[in-house]
Amino acid sequence: MSRLLDQINTPDEEELTILKKRVELTIIIMVTFIAILVVRLWYLQINQAELYHEKALNNRVRKLQISAPRGNFLDRHNRIIISNRPLFNVLWIRDDAEDPDLVLKKMAKILEEDISDILGRIRSEGNHPNYVPIRLKEDVTWEIVAFIENHSLELPGIRIEAVPSRKYNYGNLGSHIIGYLAQISKEELKKQKRDEYTGGDQIGKSGLEKIYEQDLRGEKGERIFEVNVHGLEQRQLKLLEPLPGHDIQLTIDIDMQQEAEKAMAGRSGAVIAMDVHTGEILTLASAPQ
Repeated sequence: MSRLLDQINTPDEEELTILKKRVELTIIIMVTFIAILVVRLWYLQINQAELYHEKALNNRVRKLQISAPRGNFLDRHNRIIISNRPLFNVLWIRDDAEDPDLVLKKMAKILEEDISDILGRIRSEGNHPNYVPIRLKEDVTWEIVAFIENHSLELPGIRIEAVPSRKYNYGNLGSHIIGYLAQISKEELKKQKRDEYTGGDQIGKSGLEKIYEQDLRGEKGERIFEVNVHGLEQRQLKLLEPLPGHDIQLTIDIDMQQEAEKAMAGRSGAVIAMDVHTGEILTLASAPQ
């Protein structure tokens, strides 16, 4: 009887082997799981720390670039031919809009534009992060600016951007010499340094505006401010004022230029007046056929 009881109470060797294997497997699984967890924590907290810090910062801090005033064009007597005037654009920061569809529908009415046109502009900027501002409309009126500012609580994510724009004090005078500005193209943007230009910036396309672009454009400033969970600005954290571009003084005489262009009205040809002592161009008027 005692032998029978001993056989019953003594575990079978095969069962012990199976049990031992199960324990070993469990330990391996636990060690593997802990190793994966440690590696993942290292990846998130050390390897990707800067990335997630930036993402967390973007949840509460916004950065807006401030365009620099372009340099003025002066005639030989320091009279300002071309200067700057303030131009107001409407921006939208997608991260700050709790209900984007509602905000965009409101903005379509305020801007008196078709919602499809606004969505088209947004899609064209779709590759940028959600915290990067998108221009919904440029050069809006004072009435629209005032309305948006007075209803900012109802329009989360909407900002007004003030940028300098060209003011032609003598109309089209000397336009063939000075040239013109236009929005930078994607091809031009790829050729420029990353911090100098962004999509929507104005750049010289022809004439002196293009030749002296680097001197005229100035350096952008930056405004950093804190927002709450609703995207409403709470306080300004930092303000870096932009540096205006350099003025360009021409040898052109405005009075002579006006007379030359007036004389060429309805005719084809060109008029050039030069100071024979210095070689300076006093007047340059062209009227092609």
